[in-house]
Formats: sequence, C-alpha cells, structure tokens
Amino acid sequence: TMALRKLGTTILLSAVLFGTTVDAEFTRHDQIVTWVRSKGGSFSEKVEIRRVDTSDPKSYWGVFAKEDIAAKEDLFNIPKDCYIHVFDTAENMNVEEEMEPYLNNVCKLTHKLKEEMKLGEKSEYAPYIAYLKTQRPGQLPANWSKEGKDVLRKVAIPNSPMVDWIDWHFKEKNCIGNDSFEEHMVEMTIQRSYDTALIPIWDMVNHDNGRINTENDTMYHKDGMKVRAARNLKAGEEIFASYDSCLDCYDINSYWGTPEILKDFGFVENYPHRWVFNDPAIWFEIYEHDGELEVYFSEEDEPLNEDQIRFLQKELDRLEKVEDDVLQNQGAVPDNEWRTILQFHDAAVDDIEVVIKMATDVLSNADNNEL
Repeated sequence: TMALRKLGTTILLSAVLFGTTVDAEFTRHDQIVTWVRSKGGSFSEKVEIRRVDTSDPKSYWGVFAKEDIAAKEDLFNIPKDCYIHVFDTAENMNVEEEMEPYLNNVCKLTHKLKEEMKLGEKSEYAPYIAYLKTQRPGQLPANWSKEGKDVLRKVAIPNSPMVDWIDWHFKEKNCIGNDSFEEHMVEMTIQRSYDTALIPIWDMVNHDNGRINTENDTMYHKDGMKVRAARNLKAGEEIFASYDSCLDCYDINSYWGTPEILKDFGFVENYPHRWVFNDPAIWFEIYEHDGELEVYFSEEDEPLNEDQIRFLQKELDRLEKVEDDVLQNQGAVPDNEWRTILQFHDAAVDDIEVVIKMATDVLSNADNNEL
C-alpha cells in the first residue's frame, strides 16, 4: 500500500511482459531498437530495457541508464513512421474535458491496432506488434476477473467508471462487440497509447510523478518523439516519465488523478497522489516527505468548507465499511488483483484521513481566530 504504516510496498507496474523466455524478451526489445534505428530514429547506447531486478524473472520491466548520462543528453528519438496512429482521421481534442472526441479517437486507434495485430509479421510495424502480442489481457481493472471487478466496484467511489468503462464507452457505443480480443485491444490502446498514437519504447518508460527525470518534445513534432534526460542520471537509475502531467496531456491533471491511473494503467501510483471529486468539487494532492504526508489543495479549495469535509467523511465511512464487509476475505479474487485492490483502498483511506484532519484543523483555527 501507500499508507504511512506501510510505506514503500507499492508495486510499480507498466510495461510488463508475460509468458515468454528471458532470451526471447531481450531479443524482442533488440528488434524494436534495431527497427527504430532503421527508420531514422535513435536509442542511446547508454540506455537499456530490462527488468528492475535482473535476477528476478517476475520483476517489472522498465528503461534504465546503463552508465552516467548528462542532463539534456538524448535518450531516444522515435520517428513518426514507427507510430501506430490515426492522425489523419483524429478528431480535435483541444476542448478541455471534452470526452466524445477522445473516445472516438481511442475507438479508431483500437481498430487500427486490431488490424495490425491480425497482420502480425506482415504488419509494417512487425517488431512492435511482436512485442505487443506478449502483453496479456487483464492488466486493467476493466478486464479483470469477474470476482476482482465485483470487489473493486465496491471499493471505488459509486458510479465510478473504474471497472465498467469498456462497457459504457465502447460496447454500448458499438465501437466493439462482446468479444474478448476486441476488449483486449481497447484495454491495450488505453494503457499504452497517447490518445491518437501508440509509440514504441516511449510506452515502456514507467510512470512516477515523484521521480520524473525525462523531458520530451511534443509527439506531433515532425521528427517524432524526442526524449532527453531532464537532469544528470546515474548508471542503473530507472528512467521515469509522467502519464498525466505531460506535454501532450491537455492539462488533464485538473480532473484526473490516482484513481484514473489505476483505471487506465492498472497500478496504484507512488506518491504524490491526486484526488479529484466532482460533486462537490474537490481537488487535492498528497505528497510524502520523510514518512509524513503533506496536503496541497487547489487555490479554490483552500481551505475545504464544511460541506466538502462532510462529503469526504461520508466517503471515508463508506470505505471503512467496505473494509469490514468486503475486504476480510479474498475469496476467488486472483492474487495480483487482490493486492491492487488493497493498495488502492489503503491509499484512499490514508489520504482522505489526512485531508479531513488538516482541513478540520484549518477551520478550527479560523474559528478560534474570529473569537
């Protein structure tokens, strides 16, 4: 979890491979790098794609510095010819918080990916497709087991799309049918794409908003995705990006946070956390420093008013009841899904508790000052 009492046990997952031998996995990565270079791209000799623990074949994959790298040094450049994209037919997404164009673009990209996956070795993106074919279904909650989905649906805030977004936004809109392969294509598109494009290697860089050490040009740059070191990197250091505070993210951090990271990427992120509630409107971030949690509100929400505090207390009470009623017995929920559910529940409880205490203290002090 990411609780104060259990700091440091979060499992970071993003580009995880399953069901293949170590040699085959390394070969597949080498083939992608060779292909990217053949298209005019680059991949620094000082960088490698490997498991975080090379002695543990089940540890997660990431991109790492093989040797010291100077700030501003190029890490890799992925040409547009390597993107699987729908730029030609994409709808404009500049309207903030407008979901329809975004969902339509994801639908188009899903069908593009499905076509390329069916082409396989005949695809013009064959090395990348070979890698994507190693990605198992069920990495996102929307594609979990029925038992896992049923439990997470009770943990997530009521009416959250956390579990049911494929049904709501893609099946009911006739983007896909009731087909497991198509469900996996939507899942993979959401998890690995940048709305209108899937970008090899860039999609293997893991997310951690507390440890971002890369910078990049827009993915729409004529020369493709250029990624550099944002600071000096030490040999062995993992290379991180942000999945929500990024150049091409359309300022989604105003309405998108830790629950959405779980929904769209399948893991509970390390601190900082962000929580956004719509009714009443509440936005806050939680940072962890030396084992202590610190709260940052939006300017509009500082301090929270009594109605907002009551809402959060009601949500905390609901989460504690879920713990008593639902989370005492794993039942048939698969281990990885159960761990993630407990991590998310603990993060929500701990973060909301801290916010309520801080906001209540601020209101109490304000009342005392008025006396």
